[in-house]
Amino acid sequence: MASLFTDSALRVCRVGDTPGSASALKMAFASYQKAARTLAGVAHALADAHGVGDQLTAEAEVMISAILSDPEYLPSVAARAWRWAPEMEEVVDTLRAADLPPDMAEATARVLAYWEQDKDRYDLPVVHTLSQLRSERSS
Repeated sequence: MASLFTDSALRVCRVGDTPGSASALKMAFASYQKAARTLAGVAHALADAHGVGDQLTAEAEVMISAILSDPEYLPSVAARAWRWAPEMEEVVDTLRAADLPPDMAEATARVLAYWEQDKDRYDLPVVHTLSQLRSERSS
C-alpha cells in the first residue's frame, strides 16, 4: 500500500499490529484535538462574558503546552486531581451563571474523581495513571 504514495506528499506509516489500531489512533487523537478546541471556545466565551478575553489570550500565550506529547506529566495531574475536581465544580457554576454549556467541565470533574486515590502521589508511573481511568469505570 505504501508504494502507491511514494511520489506524493502523503506519509504512510504502519500503526499497530492488529486490525483497528489505526482507527483507535484516529479516535484517540480526535478526542483530544476536538475537545481541546471546543474547550478553548468555551473558555474564550466565558472570558468574553466577563470582559477579560484579552487577558485570557495573554495568559495562554505564555503557557508552554506539550500536554498530549508528554504523557509523563499525567501522574502529576492525577496527584493534584483531589484539588482540581472541586475547582472544576466551581467552573461548572461559573459557566452556568454565564449561560454557557457546563458539560465539559462536569465531565472533567468526573474524570478527575477517578484519580482521587492518587492524592499527592507524584511518583506513580504513567501506566498506573492510565489504568486508573479504565479500572474506575468498570468498578
